[in-house]
Amino acid sequence: MTEAHLDGSGGIPRVSTSDILQRLEAERGAGSTRAGALAFDADGTLWEGDVGFDLFEAFLAGRRARPEAEAALRREAEAFGVAAEGGAHELASALHAAFVAERYPEDRAFAMMAWAFAGWREDELAALVDRVLEEKDHAARIRPALLPILDWARSRGVPVYVVSASPRFVIERAVARLGVAPERIAAMTPAVREGRLAPELGAPATYGEGKTRALERLFPELAVLAAFGDSAYDAALLRTARLPVAVAPSPKLLAVAGSIPGLVLLAT
Repeated sequence: MTEAHLDGSGGIPRVSTSDILQRLEAERGAGSTRAGALAFDADGTLWEGDVGFDLFEAFLAGRRARPEAEAALRREAEAFGVAAEGGAHELASALHAAFVAERYPEDRAFAMMAWAFAGWREDELAALVDRVLEEKDHAARIRPALLPILDWARSRGVPVYVVSASPRFVIERAVARLGVAPERIAAMTPAVREGRLAPELGAPATYGEGKTRALERLFPELAVLAAFGDSAYDAALLRTARLPVAVAPSPKLLAVAGSIPGLVLLAT
């Protein structure tokens, strides 16, 4: 274990995958009567890049927004002073541009990127997700340093949970190849009515503190052995863990690192 300075991460201890595995064995044997688990953010943590953004950009490029989303998108644009003329596609594009320009809050933008698919059937959306994951070579973007940790959890019977601010329908398919079951995923989840997505969330938002609340709903008796994240809005999740691990941390996460006791930086 060494101190990380050269990459702008200040004095956060840098650790290897082997260090993490040793710590996990120690934490698992610490004698807690509560069931232990690992909790991961998805985008930027389990893999490089953001599959939610990949999907939404493909959605915009194909002008795939449907009339069912228009009224809700217009309300969202008006609420945040985002000007746009036209229908659902123009509104979704304008909101995305406002998000990129930091004029539209992250929590609202991430939720919108899930429910903007209103009018889609789940089966046709699954086909688009699979195509985007294939085109973006998602399998090659999974971080090798985390694979032994996932293998360790599988061999010890330690459950793995994924808590993401991206749309559930893309996260489910992205983590399936890592062996994470749908019932252990929390993400932005649109409501579904009569077999089609609705223009609103059907479950609480999974952003910031919402990530920890989502994890508690999935497993109320959970003790988090280790949590892994890359963004400032993962900070609350990281604070729940005995071993909080930053993976390729963003500058905003590094800025709040001092508020996360015991934070370490995984060498990737």
